[in-house]
Amino acid sequence: MLALRSRPLLDADVYSRLKSFLASHVGGLPGIFWWLWSGALLSALATFVFPFLALFLTARGFSPSATGLVASLFAGGMIFAGPVGGTLADRIGRKPTLVVALFTAAACAAVLALLSSPWAIGAVVFLFGLASQGTNPPIMAMLADVVPEGSRARAFGLVYWANNAGTGVSLVAGGLLAQKGWALPFCLDAATTLVFALLVLARIPETRPAAAPTGKRGFAELIGISAVLRDRVFVAFLVLIVGFALAFWQFQVALPITMTYAGLQPSAFGMVLAVNALVIVTVQPWSSKVLARFSPGQALSIASALVGAGLGAYALCRTVPQFALATAVWSFGEIAFMPVAAAVTTELAPADMRGRYSGAFGLAFGVSGFFATALGPALLQRSGPPTLWLSCLALGLSVAAGQAVFARFLRIRTPAASTAPLPGTSP
Repeated sequence: MLALRSRPLLDADVYSRLKSFLASHVGGLPGIFWWLWSGALLSALATFVFPFLALFLTARGFSPSATGLVASLFAGGMIFAGPVGGTLADRIGRKPTLVVALFTAAACAAVLALLSSPWAIGAVVFLFGLASQGTNPPIMAMLADVVPEGSRARAFGLVYWANNAGTGVSLVAGGLLAQKGWALPFCLDAATTLVFALLVLARIPETRPAAAPTGKRGFAELIGISAVLRDRVFVAFLVLIVGFALAFWQFQVALPITMTYAGLQPSAFGMVLAVNALVIVTVQPWSSKVLARFSPGQALSIASALVGAGLGAYALCRTVPQFALATAVWSFGEIAFMPVAAAVTTELAPADMRGRYSGAFGLAFGVSGFFATALGPALLQRSGPPTLWLSCLALGLSVAAGQAVFARFLRIRTPAASTAPLPGTSP
């Protein structure tokens, strides 16, 4: 009888290709990055407070107008989170800023489920928005401190993937847990945030450059306003970010209204947003090969055009599959835009000001979100959905043109970064 020889599950050539493929997408990143990535994913898996805030307030007996007012306080906290978190990250360090923000966010999430007073809930919601979003500048600064310049877009993309994948799971789990009351989901949100804080304390060292100058101590300098506004190239970049975000945020409020006008049920909106989560989770980790073919300016221009095209297509949509297809288009643009824009922000920033630049980046998105949620529905009510979504198309294409022009200034400012492949792989 012939002896059967065991065969390896993967031959040497396939194994070598797989190893090379994974290395090009997730390899070469320092251990600190993976601790931050793990903490971000863990925390995102129990993101229950913000997505279910409106339902929580309604359950507490808040009227629709009062619910909107309290929810706007979260956005108000987000606006302050960027400058405060960024300045503290540069002044006292990335690690203490991140730890304080995480502990504060955990406390807010746990306490919120126990409150019934509108004033108390409003104050905690504002503080929660400030603390939860205040983690972004120190995390961005840490990543820029420890990740080589050529791999930053890839690193930011992986963190963006972790946040979206975890949030997608939490949206499903939170809906089930909320049926048994708000104490359990909110306390789980607090618990995972607390674990992230303990992980930072135990495993992540301070990464702020040791030789960072302290600078002046005036008020404007302290909050980082004058230091950032003196950088005209970065200010131009922030203007483009605001334009992009004004169109991008319309999916949060204007899209469900548009779908209602089309005669679709609220469940259809959840199905359409699930397409966005699915595209990000499946495509984001492997997008570096495509992005490697473009400079940062080119990638941002293409991404802005895709977002504008996807949102503009809503003007023609009437059915769920049509809305889902349009959502997939702008989701591809989101995948390219977010990590590359974050990487460009840290590349433009001096080493000792990465926190403040990252805070200004977050501020641009926060202010845009605040105004987008008011302006979009108002235009929709006044002129109808086609006008709103075609305006988003025009805005996206305008930002795309602006990013193409900005790419020239980026080449002058950071010649190596603007001509090299984005994620550290060969084109």
